Amino acid sequence: MKARMIAVFAAGTLLLAGCGGSAEPTSQGTQADNTAQSQPTSSAPGGDAQAAGDVDCSQFTKEDAATFAIWAQLFAQVRDKDAMQSMTMMGYKPEDMAAMLDKFDQLKGHEGEVYGKPDDALVIFRSANDVYAAAIAKGDAATAADFAPLNDLEPDVQSWINSQAAILVTLGAVCPDLA
Repeated sequence: MKARMIAVFAAGTLLLAGCGGSAEPTSQGTQADNTAQSQPTSSAPGGDAQAAGDVDCSQFTKEDAATFAIWAQLFAQVRDKDAMQSMTMMGYKPEDMAAMLDKFDQLKGHEGEVYGKPDDALVIFRSANDVYAAAIAKGDAATAADFAPLNDLEPDVQSWINSQAAILVTLGAVCPDLA
């Protein structure tokens, strides 16, 4: 229980730190404001993008969003088999994360403020989930090389937080009752 409280506190702190945006001010507002105004909030039919209004918000819970936030924070930090134990202590299971990402796929093509569309972030988290699943399957035989692909997905903690935010901010925009 104590470990979970510490992890929740740490995740919340990192989430708040990542929510600060890096928009450059301009004479017409911030750069992020101008970008958001110039991009559509839904996409046309075709490809992987979803059309507006087709997200089933009843599939999401606040608990799912909170669990994803915690696991995503761990994705930003866990890079060895010893630290991977933290993830499993926090209830992380690759199959549960995959199921969560399957639900989040409905958000493709939608856009949240500042962080944009979650499409790339969903691919990143799905790829990272596969890396962690393979490392967990190896158990004690997992090496640093098994975790190396994670650094190619996102180069630093801030990038992981931005990807997490792209998903959760879009979820909050599309399903405001969850925000």
